[in-house]
Amino acid sequence: MEPETRMLDLFPLGLGLVSLGRSWGHVPKPPPPEAEARRLLEAAFELGIQVYDTAPAYGLSEARLGAFLKSLTKEQRETIFIATKFGEHWNDDGTTRVDHSYEALMRSLDRSVELLGDIDLLQVHKASMEALRGEELRWALQAVQAMDIPQFGASVSDMEAGKLALEMGFHWIQMPLNAQNRALEPLVEIAEAAGTRIIANRPLAMGAAVADLPADAREQRVLDAFRYLRQANPSGLVLTGTISEEHLVQNIAAFRAAE
Repeated sequence: MEPETRMLDLFPLGLGLVSLGRSWGHVPKPPPPEAEARRLLEAAFELGIQVYDTAPAYGLSEARLGAFLKSLTKEQRETIFIATKFGEHWNDDGTTRVDHSYEALMRSLDRSVELLGDIDLLQVHKASMEALRGEELRWALQAVQAMDIPQFGASVSDMEAGKLALEMGFHWIQMPLNAQNRALEPLVEIAEAAGTRIIANRPLAMGAAVADLPADAREQRVLDAFRYLRQANPSGLVLTGTISEEHLVQNIAAFRAAE
């Protein structure tokens, strides 16, 4: 793929927005009310978060992020980095389906552009080996490269798919990585050699790493989690998935302290 045409000097802790639009987490909770979701996005922006990661499969997430983006000035919007995906789709009944057909991918992208406006990073969602080898996905990626989207990625969950995505020349690979699940850690070094950056999601194992811990123990666990990721993925990004403004403040502080 062509080299990226827009790259910010990004603060390497971003906000994953799955919980903003659908039930998610170690103990699934419903998404917050509209006003609460908006306050979280406003707080994240004020706290210096630049990367916002969403997807059609995240329910209300793209629409809520898009409404927030419309409140920003052109200059403010240029300071942040919006990542979304295509390949997993939201159903009206609250379930999702995976469809990497050309028609489904392009229809999904059209809707994402309608909701979000400019997209800085488009990722293949549920990028399995089968999906990445699919001819219709290749056609869709060729079509998208003619659009004004500067960077491309793949969200993977296994080594084989990650290696294939690197061979295909994606700018970013998103994958689960945390101190409790280090299975994909070898991809980081391979990606760096290929000039590809890693987005590590689930840094706290969807909340399982801090579940039921008292405040002081939680603080130490979060610090340890980010220290591991800053060492394991030094040139990449980490996504925190919290919907709590209090926890976001704590996570940013811990991430900075782990440097």
